[in-house]
Amino acid sequence: MRALRKVSMVAGIAAIVTLSLAPQAQASQNSGWVYTSNLSGAVYFDADLNGYPGVEKITVCDNKTDGRGVTGEVVGQDGSGTVRYIITDPSNDGHCESMQGNYFLEDTPVNVFVSESWGSNSAHPGAGTGVA
Repeated sequence: MRALRKVSMVAGIAAIVTLSLAPQAQASQNSGWVYTSNLSGAVYFDADLNGYPGVEKITVCDNKTDGRGVTGEVVGQDGSGTVRYIITDPSNDGHCESMQGNYFLEDTPVNVFVSESWGSNSAHPGAGTGVA
């Protein structure tokens, strides 16, 4: 009887350790505003647009009139591998640019990047994360 209790206890501990080490699905999480290092622009990743799983929205805003635009990039997984979506707001004209769709696998991490951009140049990068 004692041996049976010890075996049961060891099996229970092994099960708890195994479950705690298994990869856990992450709940969707917006990135919040991710700003360029000089605060001239920002990008926002909305993981479940208006509460709908599987619909993501990426918004980028140029906040400074300086002849430069702002480029946002979100990188994640779509089931076939790594994908990246890039969107640019070319000027501070009072309007942000956005795109929405089912871009990433649900509950997977994404990396969010933003920078000033003009021609083939970029400067003042910023980075954040979210969960699709």
